[in-house]
Amino acid sequence: MIESHQFGQSSAGKQFSAPTPLPPLVRFVIAAVWTIAVFLGSGIVYGIFPPSSLLPGVLFRLIACVLTAAGFAFFLRVLDYNSDPLSFALGLPFDVTARRQWATGLVLGALLMSADVIFIACFGSLRLHFHLTGQVFLRALAVGVLLLFGALMEELSFRGYPFQKLTEAFGAFWAVFALSALFGAVHLWNPDSQGFLSWGFFNTLGVGLLFAIARIRTGSLWFSFGLHFSWNFFQGVVFGLPVSGMQEFNTLVVGSTRGPLALTGGAYGPEASATCTIILVIALPLLWRLISARNIQHRPPRTIGI
Repeated sequence: MIESHQFGQSSAGKQFSAPTPLPPLVRFVIAAVWTIAVFLGSGIVYGIFPPSSLLPGVLFRLIACVLTAAGFAFFLRVLDYNSDPLSFALGLPFDVTARRQWATGLVLGALLMSADVIFIACFGSLRLHFHLTGQVFLRALAVGVLLLFGALMEELSFRGYPFQKLTEAFGAFWAVFALSALFGAVHLWNPDSQGFLSWGFFNTLGVGLLFAIARIRTGSLWFSFGLHFSWNFFQGVVFGLPVSGMQEFNTLVVGSTRGPLALTGGAYGPEASATCTIILVIALPLLWRLISARNIQHRPPRTIGI
């Protein structure tokens, strides 16, 4: 006998029912295939505009965010038979708690990246060159939008619906480990990546772990989204350093570092340094304390726990 989910009644009083959802692992695979297809399809915009323009990057991330969220919303309704409000089901509810989580994530991301850069300045050398013109300011705004949608795209992809399904299939521990490792591996395609046996890979994995814990402990994507965006924004725009090997985000400020590769991260940026590892080791217990029930309101998810 096939188990069913009842979700309505006809005028005659008979209940309609939906079949049992597909296994969580199957839904994870479907979501993963959709995410990859969106990423590859949205990348077409890069061939339309000049390489020096920021517009392709902004459009790519915006289109990818919309398509990713739309696909996951469809899966929630059609594959999961989830009748919750879509914003809540996607992990992005709009309420006071969300605003507080977003703001706390922004502050923490700024503090962590600032601490990393200060560490580099104290034990090596850091130079900041400022370029304050109207045109540069507009470009900085465009970079901010690009980083905003880039952070949201990655949070939806790595800590959103696929993360929920993998957690249902194997538990939170293995979902966190697998998707954090995948998060690190994806960044190996970035410029000046130094391979699997590098500070860059393990630190990016650690950053993914940080974001995943924020996702689980707060019950939504807002904290990890704010933390992710602020981490990248301060690294690239405020301090003018490479963000995971990408140099195009240094607009108002162009930063340069000198010192051992383990201290500065070289052309890949601070994320490929041992100093970043130290910051992440400090950040994990700090994050745990910040998102305790006493400090920031939780919204415990129905299917994720740790």
